[in-house]
Amino acid sequence: MSMPIVCIALLWQVALSSDTANTPVYDVVIHEMMIKPAPAVGLPPFEYIELRNRSSHAVQLQRWTLAVNKREVTLPSCLLQPDSLLVLCSLAAGFAVPNVLPVDRFPALPDDTGLVVLYNNRREVMHAVAYTPSWYGLPTASRAGRSLEMLDPSQPCSGKVNWAAASSPAGGTPGAYNSAARRITDDTRPDLYFIEMPDSLHLLLHFSKTLDSVKSASPAGYQVSSSPVAAVTVLPPLFNIVALQLASAVDSGIVVLHGIPDCAGNESGIKNGLPFFRPQPPVPGDLVINELLFDPPTGVPEFIELYNRSSRAISLRNISLCARKADGQQGPIKRIVTNSRLLMPGQWLAVTTEADRLCGYYRCASPENIQEIAGLPSMPAEGGSLLLLADSTVLDEVRYLSDFHFPLMGQPKGVALERRDSGHVVNWISAAASAGYATPGYANSHPWPEMADNARVTLEPAVFCPDDAVSGSRAILQWTLPNAEWVGNVTVFTANGLPVRYLARNMTMGNKGNLYWDGFGENKVLLPPGIYIFLIEIFDLKGRVKRWKQPLVMARKLN
Repeated sequence: MSMPIVCIALLWQVALSSDTANTPVYDVVIHEMMIKPAPAVGLPPFEYIELRNRSSHAVQLQRWTLAVNKREVTLPSCLLQPDSLLVLCSLAAGFAVPNVLPVDRFPALPDDTGLVVLYNNRREVMHAVAYTPSWYGLPTASRAGRSLEMLDPSQPCSGKVNWAAASSPAGGTPGAYNSAARRITDDTRPDLYFIEMPDSLHLLLHFSKTLDSVKSASPAGYQVSSSPVAAVTVLPPLFNIVALQLASAVDSGIVVLHGIPDCAGNESGIKNGLPFFRPQPPVPGDLVINELLFDPPTGVPEFIELYNRSSRAISLRNISLCARKADGQQGPIKRIVTNSRLLMPGQWLAVTTEADRLCGYYRCASPENIQEIAGLPSMPAEGGSLLLLADSTVLDEVRYLSDFHFPLMGQPKGVALERRDSGHVVNWISAAASAGYATPGYANSHPWPEMADNARVTLEPAVFCPDDAVSGSRAILQWTLPNAEWVGNVTVFTANGLPVRYLARNMTMGNKGNLYWDGFGENKVLLPPGIYIFLIEIFDLKGRVKRWKQPLVMARKLN
């Protein structure tokens, strides 16, 4: 194996250099990855991983380890200069760029999901990246021959938000600064997303992003209601899982965080506590398929939502989904998770292939309840059958058809079906327009069981001022209906009966919902102060019609 010129020329410096085993974490980072090089766009059709030394000192890479999933390779002697790049590739690759280090038995990069870790010679994590196909932000057909590039080296542990497909005409920039490079602002916080409970003495806390592995290792940062915390370990290589060892055995409790920072020093002030129970094996009917998006808009992924309607916590380790084929046989099994994530009583979980694209189109009120997986069962747009399994036990089986959508809905594409159980009969209904036509990971727009047979409409406040930027700047119309089969129109009139704003036209209302009015008319001009009347009309397929008139006063500030 030939050694790159840059490393040969600098070998004499190795003996004079300081002990680079003390290199701080993230000084050397994984900077670019060519995951699927063929068909090539412009570069040789070989995989590569580019390293970048972010520090102001040279780093000796001898006996460092590059790991891709379970395959590892030890790096030879090479002194990586400050603010410089190094391309790691196989011996067969022919990259005509500076700073190339061919590596014997270079580990292959999986096309779908991969964990790439760089260790120093003391087996300490220097940087780790867990990628999925969604990191490209491109359709599947456009990913081949194009590398993934880090956008901002000053944010090395920001994960997916700091990576994108290379924009270079060649498909990548090995040995050169990244074509997709730009400054990013990562204002996300390390939210506590879910818990695993392997046994009565241990908890695994899963966070939304990488933590400060030193500051997050103090027992003082964790309070468990049912037991003192005896020990804390922030687990490598991604440092987004914290293992708690409890002082005494417990069956349930609440975890509360106190000042747990991410690697940039940010703390979560919102999602920093969760309850937990010892999980119990589910029986049929405990866990059900609750919502389906099987005919999504172009560029938006499908999703399947699960709901724990039992009174027990359920571990999702052995839970999977599959389709029922036309011949009655089961299709390919799709695992929900690779860990023992707890799904608590009354909790939802939506599984999809690209969470960012899904939540970029629909409202994801609880992002912690969105689980990204490699693939979903086949869901034809015209209809099909799905099974929810615990090992080989069928927990739930549902059949759906596009005909289940609300008959008065003009275009069902992009509209999810929500479950409505009545006794032992499973019914499906279109997600309400007022909820954005889907509710992945949170309560359905048509909650079940059925509500009492009443209807209520409120309009607040009685006086609102659109000029007030602090409070009271919008009027809110809220409704609660006896069932989910109503369609509505909402129109704002002047006191003289002139319509000035159409807030809803033939909108599926759902059991509950709301609309806002900001004081603007249809022409997007702020209206003058005065009395305005809301006319709310709802009707259903049985010919029933209900109407309400609700007045309010719009005030304006005096200049």
